[in-house]
Amino acid sequence: MFVYNLAKTQKERLTDYQQDLLRKWKVNDLNSISFSVFRNDVNKDAFDLLDNEIFIEYDNVNYVIRDISKVELGETVAATITAEHEFFWRTMNEPKAYVYTTLADMDRSINGYMDFIFRDMSYTFTIVDSFDSQKIESFGGDYVLALFNKILDAFQCEFEVFGKEVRIYNRISSQKSYPFRSKHNISDVTKKGSSSNFCTYIKGQGKKLEDKNILKGESKNLESLTGTWDDKTDPYWYTDQVGATFKMMWYGTGIRFWYLQDPSGGQWEFKLDGDQTATLSTWGKTTEVKSIQLFIDANEQAHTIVATFKGDDSKNTPSTGKGKSRGWVRASSTENLKTFETYRLRKDDEQYAVVAEYTSPLAEQFGIRPQAPIQDDDATTEAQLIKSLKSVLNDKIEISYTTTLHDLSKMGGPMPKSRYGDSVPFIVEKLDLLIEDVRIMEMDEYPELDKSPTIVLGNSRQTYGQAAFNATKAQLDKIYDSRKGKIRENVYSDRIKITTQALINSLTQLEYPEGMGILARDPNDYNRFTVFRSTGLGITQNGGLTFDEAITPLGINTSLLTAGQIKTNNIQIIGQDNFFYWDGVELKALSPDDAEKFVRLTSAGLYVAKGAITIKRADGFALVEDGYANWDFSVDEATPFHLSNGVTEVGRWRTTTNTDKGDAGYYSFRHTSRYLYMNLAFYAEGGGNGYIYIDGSGITGDTNYVSFYTDHSIGNDYAVFGKDFVVDVGQPTGGLRSVYVRLKSNVTGKSVNVRKIRCWLRG
Repeated sequence: MFVYNLAKTQKERLTDYQQDLLRKWKVNDLNSISFSVFRNDVNKDAFDLLDNEIFIEYDNVNYVIRDISKVELGETVAATITAEHEFFWRTMNEPKAYVYTTLADMDRSINGYMDFIFRDMSYTFTIVDSFDSQKIESFGGDYVLALFNKILDAFQCEFEVFGKEVRIYNRISSQKSYPFRSKHNISDVTKKGSSSNFCTYIKGQGKKLEDKNILKGESKNLESLTGTWDDKTDPYWYTDQVGATFKMMWYGTGIRFWYLQDPSGGQWEFKLDGDQTATLSTWGKTTEVKSIQLFIDANEQAHTIVATFKGDDSKNTPSTGKGKSRGWVRASSTENLKTFETYRLRKDDEQYAVVAEYTSPLAEQFGIRPQAPIQDDDATTEAQLIKSLKSVLNDKIEISYTTTLHDLSKMGGPMPKSRYGDSVPFIVEKLDLLIEDVRIMEMDEYPELDKSPTIVLGNSRQTYGQAAFNATKAQLDKIYDSRKGKIRENVYSDRIKITTQALINSLTQLEYPEGMGILARDPNDYNRFTVFRSTGLGITQNGGLTFDEAITPLGINTSLLTAGQIKTNNIQIIGQDNFFYWDGVELKALSPDDAEKFVRLTSAGLYVAKGAITIKRADGFALVEDGYANWDFSVDEATPFHLSNGVTEVGRWRTTTNTDKGDAGYYSFRHTSRYLYMNLAFYAEGGGNGYIYIDGSGITGDTNYVSFYTDHSIGNDYAVFGKDFVVDVGQPTGGLRSVYVRLKSNVTGKSVNVRKIRCWLRG
C-alpha cells in the first residue's frame, strides 16, 4: 500500500496496517477499502500523510480517503480510514468535471450521452452491450458524476472501471451454474425484504391537447323558423327571403354547423346570445356538403344562436340570378346528422392525446394495488406512454439474503471463484427455499486474512416475480437432486449441454506440453493447433511459427472477421484527430478539440456542424469548401459603365450606329460555374440590322484566359425582350473572370440597341 501527498509529488509505502482490511464491492458502486493502522518508526512518513482527500494505492487501484479518524493511544496514534475508488473523486473534481452546457431534448444513443460528459475527462468509455435510444430531459448543467448516474438510471445499465476505461454493460459479470447451498458452501443465511410503496397498477395520460373542446355526440335540428321557406325537404332546406331566421339552442360551448354549398347560395348572419356575430356564405362553384365551427370558445352554458338570411353574397352572383340567392341549411328528421353538432369542454382523460394503463404481472399474486397516475407531455402514442408507466411503477419488492461464502477449493472441493454481479442458484433446504437465479449484489472480502467473504444476494435489477423464491418441494426438485446430492442435468439449457458435451468429446485432442499451456491440435493437420496460455489465446496453421489469429491483453488480431450481425453501438474508433462512433441510431465523427464540430449521419439525413464539409465536382472544383459555399450568382457590371466611342446611352438602351464592334458593358464574376447566362433585350432601327456579342477575348489581366464569344443577329424594326445568351466559360477555377457585351450595326447610319435584364451563373 502506498500513500501520496496532496500534490502527488511524494509517495510513501504504508506498512504495518491491520490485517482486518475490508474491501467492499457493490454493483454500480465500485469498490472501497477500510482499515486501521498505528503510527510507528517504520511507517511514520506515510502515516503522517494520511488525511482527507489523500490518494492511497492498494492492489494497483487508486483510492481517495473520504473518512478518517485519528486517536491518541498511549505513546502512539491510531487511524481508522475509509477510502473510495478514485473514479468518484475525479468525476467531481477534475478541471472539466462540471458540464456547463445542456443538450437539446431528443432521443439519443447511450454513446451520445457518454461522449457528451466524458469527452474532456481523463477517462475513456466502451459500450459493451446494446441499448435502445432514450430521451433524458435537460441533460447537462451538472457534475459528470451526477450526469453519469442519470445515464445509468435511464438506460438501466451497469458499469465497471478498468484503469481509466469505463465499460458499460446491460448486466455485469456472468451466470454461474454452481449453486450456493446452505451447509455446503454458505452459512449464516439472513433474509431481508422491503415492500415500501409497493404497487401493481398505474394509469397515465400523455400530452395535453391544445383543443379544449370536444363534440358531445349530439346532433340537433334548427327550430323557430320565421319568413318563407321554399324548400323544407330533407336533408337540405332553403329560404330566399331576406330576413328569414331560425334558431339553434343547446348547452355547451360552440357548434359545428352543416349546410349545402351551391352555385345558388347566399349569405347567413349568426348572432350568439344577442352579442357575438359571425357570417357565412353558402355560395360555391360546386354543390357539396360543408360544415363550419361557430363560436367554439364560448363558455360552457345554455346558448341560443339566431341565424338571419342576408341575401346575395356580395362577392359572388348566384346562378339563380341577382337577388335570388338561396340560404341552404341541412335539416333532417330521419338521419342522424342534422343541422348542427354541439361541443362541450373536454373532461378528465379527454384532455390528453393518449391514455393508457399498465398492470404488473405481480397483480396475480398480490392483487391490484394502484399507484398515483402520471402525466407525460412527451407521450403521444400508447406505446410511448406504456413505456413511461413501466419505468415509474414501483412493482418491485427488494429482497436480499446475507450469507457467508466458504471456499471449498481449499479443502479440495469444486468452487468456481465468484465475484459481485454473478448470478447463481441459491438453495436453503431447511427453509424450503429456492431461487434459481439470484445475483451477488454486494461482497465484503478480507484480502489480508484467511477469512471467508460475506455476500449479499439480491434482486435490485430484477422484479419480484423474476427473482422471488418458490417454496414448494416440487420446484426445488427441478434443480436439485437430493438423492444424488448434485444439480440436475436438465437445469442446464440445451445450448450449454451441447457445448459441454462437445468439450468432453474433444479431450483426446488436448495436449499439455511443458511451458506451453494447453494445446488443442487438429487431428487431421499436425501444424494446425490452438494454444491457450495466461498471455492469451492463439491459432496457428504453420506449427507455431506465427499466430495470425490471436486474443491477448493487448487486443485482438485476426486476418478475417465474419459476422452475420454486428451490434453497431459497440463500435468506437478513437483516433488522435477524430472520434468516430457507430451505433444503432447514428454514425458520428466528432472533433476532439471542439465538441460542437461534428458530422452526423442518420436515416433522417446528413447533418454537418461548424463547417467540416467539402464537396468537389466531377471536374475537381471544390463547390463547398470547409462548409463555405464556393459559388455565387452575382455578376457585377463595372461602374461607370464601360462604353466604347460611338456607343451611347439613350434612355434604358445602349445604342450605336457604328459598323465596327463596340463595347456596351463590362461584367465580372467568380469562375465557380461552367455557364454564364445573360438575359438581354435588343432591336435594330427600321431598315437596319446588326449583331450582339458576349466576348471573353482580348481581356488583359485575365490569367485564366479562354477565348470565347457568342453572337446573335438583330433583325430590323423589331424588339426582342428576354433572350437568354448562354456562354460556356470553361471548367471552373474559382478565379476572377470578365466578359464584354459588344454590338455593331451592319447598315451605316442605322442604330442597333441592347440592354441587360439579368445575369447569373449555373452548371
